[in-house]
Amino acid sequence: MQKKSFACLLLVLAGLFSCLFLSCSHNLGYSVVLWSSPEKSLYAGDLVRVYIKSNISQVYVVGLPGSKEKVEVPFWQILPPQSKSKVLKVYEPYQVYKTVYAKVALDGLPVRNEPVNTSRQVYRLRNNEIVKILYKGEGVLPTAGAKTMEGDWLWILTQDGTTGWCFSYNLRLFDEFDKADSINSDENIDRKLELALDKVWYPDSYATMIAANTIDISQLKKEYHFNTGKNSGTIELDVKDLKLSWPFEGTQKQEENMYSFTGTPLVMTIRDENNIVVQYSDEKGRPFSFNFTIINDSIENLIMAENERRKAVYEQLLDFGTDFSSSNYGSLQFLENGTFVWSGYQRLVPDVIADNSGTTGKVDFCYFLDDSIRSVYDGVITFTFDRSKKSTSFMYKMELDGLRFEETTSAVEKNAVFTQRGTNALVLYFGRN
Repeated sequence: MQKKSFACLLLVLAGLFSCLFLSCSHNLGYSVVLWSSPEKSLYAGDLVRVYIKSNISQVYVVGLPGSKEKVEVPFWQILPPQSKSKVLKVYEPYQVYKTVYAKVALDGLPVRNEPVNTSRQVYRLRNNEIVKILYKGEGVLPTAGAKTMEGDWLWILTQDGTTGWCFSYNLRLFDEFDKADSINSDENIDRKLELALDKVWYPDSYATMIAANTIDISQLKKEYHFNTGKNSGTIELDVKDLKLSWPFEGTQKQEENMYSFTGTPLVMTIRDENNIVVQYSDEKGRPFSFNFTIINDSIENLIMAENERRKAVYEQLLDFGTDFSSSNYGSLQFLENGTFVWSGYQRLVPDVIADNSGTTGKVDFCYFLDDSIRSVYDGVITFTFDRSKKSTSFMYKMELDGLRFEETTSAVEKNAVFTQRGTNALVLYFGRN
C-alpha cells in the first residue's frame, strides 16, 4: 500500500513539475518549419502543430505531419506558433526560397542588421558554413570602386538561430533536394582568389633581398605587409609612408585575375600563386601600385640570421687583428663589443668623415658588394661615430699585413648593395700592429 501511495505521489510531482516548467497547453497553435531535420522527417515549409513549449530546454514539441508522433525542435527552427491562418500568412515571403540553402564562400562574411553595407554587423560567417535562405529583400547594393556588385540582399538563418541580412555575392545557393548541387559542391568557388585571400603578403623587394642574401634590416620590417582581411576581418595596407585599413566586406571579380575589395579603393591583381599587385587610389584620385610576394620564412628568423651573419663577419675581422695604424690616417682599434676607437683621421675630414665626430663609435656590416666587386674587396665596413651620429662606409680587404680601405662617398649603392666603385676613390692602408 505504501509503495502504491509513493508511486502516486511521484506522478503528482511530475505533473506539477511539467506545469511549472512547460506550457501545460496541449495546443499552442501552428507553425512552419524553417530549417529541415531529415532525421526527424521534418522539412522546411512543413506546417506543424505545436503542443508544448519548454523554456528550460528552449524547444517546442511538435507533431510530425501525417503522423501521431511528436518530436522536439529548437525555438529557432520554426516560426513562433499562431493560428493556422496567421502563421501561413507570415510564411508567404519564405515560399520562394523554401528549400534553398547556401554555402559560405568567404571566411568572415558579415551578416547585418539592415540590407546596407554600413549597417551594424550581427554575425560573421565562417568559410563553408551552411545557412538557410529565408527570403530576398530590397536594400542598397554594395559597390567595388565605381562598380555596383552583382547579387541580392538575403534574409538568412544560421544554425545557432541568428538571423540577418547577407549579400549574396559570396554565398553559393543550392536546393536541398538537388543532388547535382549538394552542400558539398564547391565548383563555383574561385580557388585562385581563395588562396590569395588566405595569405599575408610582403613587399616583393623582400624576396629579392632573400634570394640574393643581401638582407637590409632597416627595410625588412614585419609591419610592412598586405593583409587581405579574410581571416582577421580587417584589410591592412602597410608600406613605407602609408598605413591604411578597412573592414573586410568581401571581393568582386572585375576581370580575369583582378578583384576589387568591397567598400575600399583597393584592387588586387593575382599574377601567380606567389605574387600580387595591389592598386590603391587616395582621396584625390591619385593611383598607387604595390607589388607583394610570399615569404616562406618569418621576418623574425630572417632578421636573426642576418644579425648572426654580421656577428660572424666581425669575429672574422677580430681574428685577423684588433689594432691597426696608418702614417696618414691614424690608429684604429676594434673592440670585442662591436665598437671601435679611431684617432688621427684628420686628413679624412670633412670629405670622408664628418667634422667633430669624435674617436669612438660602433661597427656594422649593413652593406653588400655586387659580384663584380667581390673579387677585389671582402666586404663593406661601416663606422658610426658616437658624437656626430654620422656614418661612413669603406670597402675593405684583409691583406697579408693589414687592412686596405676604399672610401665609398662616390660609389654607386642600390638597395644596400654597392654595384660600382667610386671614381678616383681614396684608398687607405692600415698596417696590423
